[in-house]
Amino acid sequence: MTQSKLATSRQSGNHQVEEQRERILDVAQALFLQQGLENTTMVDIARAAGITKVTLYRYFPNRDEIALAVYPRMLQKIVWLLGPTDPPLSLANARLLAQAMIRHFDTLREAYRFFGVFDALYLDHPPQADTAKWTSQRLSDLPWLQANWTADPQEQRAIVVLSSVIWFLEKVALRDDGTGSVQGIPVAAQLQILEEIVTVYIEHLLAQP
Repeated sequence: MTQSKLATSRQSGNHQVEEQRERILDVAQALFLQQGLENTTMVDIARAAGITKVTLYRYFPNRDEIALAVYPRMLQKIVWLLGPTDPPLSLANARLLAQAMIRHFDTLREAYRFFGVFDALYLDHPPQADTAKWTSQRLSDLPWLQANWTADPQEQRAIVVLSSVIWFLEKVALRDDGTGSVQGIPVAAQLQILEEIVTVYIEHLLAQP
């Protein structure tokens, strides 16, 4: 085989590997949202992807690594929708980002649900003591999450506001009973109130000398 043909063959092989990997992540993502992370096994993923367990393990050593690979895909949905925000993060930018996250709730519902179940399993109440530390370290390697706590009071408030908004949206996405309500309160009404709270708070801060 000539060098050109060899390079073409390798390129084709790499492309097929990447396609298979993305196929596995597509399937796993759907299963995670449908039946939850902790209820999804490697056997489930292999079966749904139409591959053997042996093949699946060639791509991912366990379900945790698959979940970590799905995480940035979900985060990218929000990044694409909201657009990049260059530091420093101002309160005015935080208000716009918060409003966008709230107003696009229906579009981003699956991402919020995934973050909710992911956090519950790996960060909030991990089954093992080292799991939360391991997960936090792995997530800190993601380019979108490489941010350090700032000494600037305005940036601190902006970070806390956005963190609170996404936490609330995760809970709403998880608890929506399929009727558009959570505990009898329409989701639309809750989102409207959340936006009012964020807007009033940030406008109050911006009005201060």
